[in-house]
Formats: sequence, structure tokens, C-alpha cells
Amino acid sequence: MQNLFDVKTTLLIVEDDVDVADMLRAYFIVQGYEVIVTNWGEDALKLCDDKNIDLVLLDIRLPDIDGFEVANRLRLKAAHEDLPIIFLTEHKERQFRVRGLELEAQDYITKPFEIGVRQVRVRNTLRL
Repeated sequence: MQNLFDVKTTLLIVEDDVDVADMLRAYFIVQGYEVIVTNWGEDALKLCDDKNIDLVLLDIRLPDIDGFEVANRLRLKAAHEDLPIIFLTEHKERQFRVRGLELEAQDYITKPFEIGVRQVRVRNTLRL
């Protein structure tokens, strides 16, 4: 039986690029996080309903619904309205960044990114 004090913070990585998802998963596991990965937006929504997710790292371009739609649907559910979301995307254009922040994302980071910077941003977001 796991001790209450041993409960790990759970990150959900929603990323369609398998290499990026694997790299993030491996990095955050080493940092002590519980990590769940999916490549699909609909699966991300179901995981948020079924698991105790503490933070979502969310790509915008996904094979089914886009990350904006995922964030919007999460915000419409009372259980997830305060769930921290960090967008991780190659979209650098201002209109994408504004749209992400309008969906109350805590951060919007463009690819390529430095993994150490990503870890600090995740840690800081979780502290809030």
C-alpha cells in the first residue's frame, strides 16, 4: 500500500509526435513525476475524467480534435475548470498564443524548447 505522502504528481502529456512524447515522458519520470501519455485529444479528455491529473502538457495539432478544443472542453467541466494547462506547440504566431491564453492556459511554449526550461515551468505552474 502506498503511503499518502508518497503520492506523485501526475502529468498528462498530449502530443502527437511520438519522439517528443517519449522524450518528455522519460525526462519527467526521472524528475519524479507520474506521467501518462496520449496522442489523441479525445483520449486526453477521457483520461482527465478517469485519472487524477495534476497538469496537462498539451500540443495544439492532434490527429482528432485540436488542443484548443481539448482545453475548451476541459474548462467547461467544473471538475477541470482549474486544471493547469501548458500548451506545447510549434505554432509561434501571435493569434495562436492569444487563443491559448484566452482558454486560461497557464503557459504557452513553442517548439523547439529547452527541456530544463520546460521542467522549471511545470514546477512553477504546479506551485501556483
